[in-house]
Amino acid sequence: MREIRVLVRLQVDECEPDAKIDLETMQDAAVDAVENAVRHAEDNGFSHTYADELSIGFVDAVLYEEDMDGEDLDEE
Repeated sequence: MREIRVLVRLQVDECEPDAKIDLETMQDAAVDAVENAVRHAEDNGFSHTYADELSIGFVDAVLYEEDMDGEDLDEE
């Protein structure tokens, strides 16, 4: 088994124009949304080119962070 990491980028906007949601809440919601979407897809079976040769299973969804020097910080 190999673990492959895939970077997913999301756009997060407040539904109400005058709502002020803090960054941490937006980050938590984004991670939760990705995890829920992937788990739902996993329950239905991932569709991909090599489905007859490869089985793909979900491991985890974590917040991707980048420090001010441009280096990647990966929460684990």
